[in-house]
Amino acid sequence: MDMNHIARGFVSILLILSMAGTASAEEGIRTAAGLKIWMNRWKSEGLGSEGGTSGIGAMIGWAAEAEFSNNVFVEASYLVSVSDYIFDRTDVATDVERNDVDVVAGYQFIHNVGVFAGYRSSQFWEKITKNKETVHGPLIGVRGSVPLNNALSLFGDLTWLPRSTKATFAATDKKETALGWISRAGVKYVFTREITGALGYQYEMTKGKNTKVKDTFAGATLDVMYSF
Repeated sequence: MDMNHIARGFVSILLILSMAGTASAEEGIRTAAGLKIWMNRWKSEGLGSEGGTSGIGAMIGWAAEAEFSNNVFVEASYLVSVSDYIFDRTDVATDVERNDVDVVAGYQFIHNVGVFAGYRSSQFWEKITKNKETVHGPLIGVRGSVPLNNALSLFGDLTWLPRSTKATFAATDKKETALGWISRAGVKYVFTREITGALGYQYEMTKGKNTKVKDTFAGATLDVMYSF
């Protein structure tokens, strides 16, 4: 694993938690930290035999968030793969590991609708060839929710990745611009005043501008957050 990437993830979480600890004593501030899980399949299209669909890969990690009384919110998450993406291709098996770092800040126009912007970085390691690929860059998005009762609500968000840099480190380095987007929708339930859970489905897509290689990731998500 890339230690710089891991360090960025933990620093992001610690910064949010530090802000949360400072703000928690103030009235009207909501802070939370918890666990995120994403079970997904990776489908790669392009470059002939290099494409294919993986088995289910599992990612798990920590998240932190803070919502302030002026309707500003900040969030950060760091996920690592605990079950790798396995591709069974013609004459070779491919085993890929992935780490993600997300940091965003946004504004809640009303209680149920908000916009946000930030930075996202994903890194992939192919264990057999030792090749590494990174996809990183800015993000812009919108999110919303619809309460069904005091405890249950529907939620959704749409994130645009306008200009990610996709870099492959193999025998020779290759870089290109990759455009993409991420969508997520699901249900959220408030178990207690402190504990909330969210079950959803997330779809992520990026496509290289030059190679035209299209990568999609799709699967179920689970978040468990503790407010303090």
